[in-house]
Amino acid sequence: MKTNLESHSSMKTVMSLLLAAVAAFTSFAASAQHTISGVVVDLDNGEPVIGATLAVGGKGASMITDVNGEFTFSCATPEASLEIRSIGYEPQTVKVSASKRNSIRMRPSTALLDEVVVLGYGTTTRKDVTGAVSKVNVKDMQKAPVSNFEEALAGRVAGVQSTSGDGQPGSDLNIVIRGNNSVTQSNAPLYVVDGFPLETSLGNVLNPEEIESMEILKDASATAIYGARGANGVILITTKKGKVGRPVVTYNLNMGVQRAIKRQEMLSPYEFVRYQLEVDPTLYSSMYLGTEKTLDDYRSEKGINWQDEVLRNAFVMNHNLAVRGGSESTRYSISGSVAHQDGVISNSGFRKYQGRLNLEQTLSRKVKVGLNLNYTYTKKFGTIAAEQNSSPTASIMYSMWGYRPVGSLWQENLLDDLTTVH
Repeated sequence: MKTNLESHSSMKTVMSLLLAAVAAFTSFAASAQHTISGVVVDLDNGEPVIGATLAVGGKGASMITDVNGEFTFSCATPEASLEIRSIGYEPQTVKVSASKRNSIRMRPSTALLDEVVVLGYGTTTRKDVTGAVSKVNVKDMQKAPVSNFEEALAGRVAGVQSTSGDGQPGSDLNIVIRGNNSVTQSNAPLYVVDGFPLETSLGNVLNPEEIESMEILKDASATAIYGARGANGVILITTKKGKVGRPVVTYNLNMGVQRAIKRQEMLSPYEFVRYQLEVDPTLYSSMYLGTEKTLDDYRSEKGINWQDEVLRNAFVMNHNLAVRGGSESTRYSISGSVAHQDGVISNSGFRKYQGRLNLEQTLSRKVKVGLNLNYTYTKKFGTIAAEQNSSPTASIMYSMWGYRPVGSLWQENLLDDLTTVH
C-alpha cells in the first residue's frame, strides 16, 4: 500500500515538472518575438509614402504606413521579406531586419506619366498636361454591345454625364461635361474628329469600332484653343487608319438583350371594378355590372396586364467588318457595320448601316494627301415612350398603366351582337 502511494506521488511530481517546462517554453517563445520597424519614402524627393500596403512574405495579414510613412510589426524571426505596394509606385519586395531601422525607397511608376495624350494643338505626355484632360479607355468602351459610342461613355469618365431624353432606340444622347453652363442655350460639347470640329452629335454617325483614341477636355483651357465653341468642353476623337504591312481583316460581333428591369404592380379585375364602383356607382354599375354580372364574378376573371402586351425582351446586334493595311507611301482602311437594336416596347427599334473609307497617300517628304469618306443610313421606328409636352396623357406609358384590365359590359354585348350577325 505504501509503495503504491509513493509511485502515485512520483508521477504527480513528474507531471508538475512537465507542465512547468511547457509553461517556460511558451513564455520563452512569446518573448522571442522580434519588433521590426522602418519608414517608406519616395525615391525622388524623400517624402513619406502614406497608406502603402505591406505584407510579410506576400501572404497573411497586411498593414499600411501611417501619416509619416512609418510602420511597425512583430515577427518570429529577426529578418523578414516584405512586399510593398502603393498607387503610383512600382511594387517591390525587400528584406527587413529587427537589428536596424529600415528605410525603404519606392520608385514612382512612369507608365501612366509617359502615356501619350492627344490635345487640341497636338500630342503630349500625361505628366506634361496642365489642364483637366480625361483619356477614355476605348478597349473597355468597345466591349459594351451598343451602336452609339455616347451610350458607352455613361459612367466611364468622371465629370461627364450621358443621358437619354426619351429612351427611344437610336435617339441622340445628351452629353454634359461638368454640369450645365447655360439655362436657355445648348450645353452640348464640341466634337473634334481627326482635327475637324463638329458641333452636332456624332452618336449615330461614328461607329464605336472605328475609334482609336478619345480624350475629353473638361476645363476652361479648351476655350483658348477652340474659342467660345469649346466653353462646354471638347471631345477629341481619333479614328483608326491603315498601317504599314499586309492587309489585316477584322470582324466583330456584339450581341445583347434589353428588358425592363422593373414593372409596376397592377390592379386585378376585382380590385379595378371595385375601385370604379366606389368612385361613381351610378355610372360604372351600368358599365361593369348587369342582371347576370356581379362584383364577385370578377374575382375569378382573368385580367389583362398591358405591360406584358407592350413590353418585351429586345435584342441588340452589331456586325463590324474592316480591312486595313498599306505601304510606306499608301495606307488604307475600309470598314462597314450593321447595327440592329429592338426597343423594349413592341414594334419599336433602330437600324443603322455604315461604311467608311480612309485613304492616305504620301507624295513627297512635304506633301501628303488623304481621303476620308463616311456614309451612314439610320432608321428609327416605333412610338416614343416619353410624355408629350402638349398632352402627357397621350404617352404610351400612361395608357399602359392606366387602361382598364377588363372589358366593360357594353363591349361584351357588342361582341356578342357582332358574333350573332356573322
